[in-house]
Amino acid sequence: MTLPELFRHRDRFIGCIAIGRVPRRRRGERLRAGQYETVLDEADIAAFDSIADRLLHRAGDTFSITTQGYDYPSLARCPALADDGRCSIHLQGKPVTCEVVPLDPLVPDTLQHLVLAGRRQSAAYLGADCIQEGERADAALMVAAGHISDANAQDALARRRNALEQDNEVWGRAVFESLRKDLFVSPAALARIPVGGFLTLSIVPALRVVAGTSAPNRRLCLDYIDSQLGLIERSIEQALLRRRLDDRPVTQELRGFAQAYRQTRAFLA
Repeated sequence: MTLPELFRHRDRFIGCIAIGRVPRRRRGERLRAGQYETVLDEADIAAFDSIADRLLHRAGDTFSITTQGYDYPSLARCPALADDGRCSIHLQGKPVTCEVVPLDPLVPDTLQHLVLAGRRQSAAYLGADCIQEGERADAALMVAAGHISDANAQDALARRRNALEQDNEVWGRAVFESLRKDLFVSPAALARIPVGGFLTLSIVPALRVVAGTSAPNRRLCLDYIDSQLGLIERSIEQALLRRRLDDRPVTQELRGFAQAYRQTRAFLA
């Protein structure tokens, strides 16, 4: 979720910064998913580099820095999921990243068939059959002949990439530079970023950048902090009632988020 989306749903989603390591692709590299295999050529590498230039950050390796929702994994459900299994915010500012599923905005359009093949394997492992090959009378064809054939999917990908680029411009690059010395050039610190996962941090560094751009944005950040402190308190109270050992690390991190919020609120006020 982008920062504006988190602001919009500040009473529902706990926000954080997520830092991931993105593998740099090389010409001749083989990508496999299911029965499909592609050998990357110069055009593929140029497409990956174009996305990286817009949306990622380089410091030796390549990294993604995004805001996202944060919650207890033990709940195993989106905070916006209603009791009947439907999205409760589908018509009230549903995040663009949800519309993009099951595609990947960090992969060129010409290789999205590999993304779908990989997602299909994962879905089959979970017992689902939501991604199928070939044309069907009851569903739109999403990817064909190396391009996105579904107009809605194409539009969602474009809007998600544009939103990520805007976040980069507003706060992403500034946060990357502020973390460069302590995280991105330190081998010991880099080891904290799990392979295939994310290092989660408080969203405070992004808020400080945004709050410094104007008085209205500063007020917006203060309102967001107040909402987040209340949401974190309620989330921790519910976790304590569940009495699950695997919730404890998340509770500890949320308490750290709350402390960072309180310090930043005092600073901004």
